[in-house]
Amino acid sequence: MLNKVLKSAEIDEIIDYIGDNFKAVPYLYVNVLKYGSGTDSVTTWIDRNENGNMEGVYLLYYDCIHFYTNNMDIYPAKQLTEFVRSTNHRVIMLQGGIGDRLDNYFSDYYSERNHVIDMDKVGLEDREYRSQIAGREDISQIVDLLMADSEYINVYDRKILSEQLYDRYDGDFSRYFVIKMDGKVVAACSTYGEVPGLALIGGVIVHPDYRCRGLASDVENFACHILACEGISRVGFVNFHNKVSLALHEKIGASSIATLAKFVRK
Repeated sequence: MLNKVLKSAEIDEIIDYIGDNFKAVPYLYVNVLKYGSGTDSVTTWIDRNENGNMEGVYLLYYDCIHFYTNNMDIYPAKQLTEFVRSTNHRVIMLQGGIGDRLDNYFSDYYSERNHVIDMDKVGLEDREYRSQIAGREDISQIVDLLMADSEYINVYDRKILSEQLYDRYDGDFSRYFVIKMDGKVVAACSTYGEVPGLALIGGVIVHPDYRCRGLASDVENFACHILACEGISRVGFVNFHNKVSLALHEKIGASSIATLAKFVRK
């Protein structure tokens, strides 16, 4: 039975349920901690069995449904599918293991897999960077960069993406890091979410005219360096098909620790 989360005690229960697996579902984890009891754009539900024990957690963040369970191999795929379709949202994100069981249920969605990578060994060196911490006034240019990339065009509505970036910045949930050249933002990286002790690194993007100059590496390492100096653990994401990126991340000390499945409606 699904019950909407309304009390702080239920947030604590969810965090206990996820336990040490929090880095395996980082998006859901940070959003539960930040918004778990609900906002206009975020809703959380607990799925309980007949004995009142937690079987899974659903979280709606704007137009994306996140899901987590400790029972990937046996959680009812039909039940999950029916709930997701009843919400009619564009994006679904969940553990890779249960995502593999859902491929046949979501043939009308694009399916992809991403490595969750531990980045705690990245950005430890104290050196000069070309990057800087961005201000709110830079966000519109960051949105322009992201929406020029096919990965974002296929997943995001520009208005929703812009709202998310401003909301996360204004709520001290995200920070943005940029490289500026010729009077404009040409590379960017962000924390997709920050809670005490943990930050999600993502959104690494470089303007096509400025690629092959080491800007992506510089801005991502800079973000990790700033967070490392604050004692914050970092995780990032690499698409399964991007073997070059995974190899580059492994070369600088990152390692794959889990798999996330993403479904995007065609």
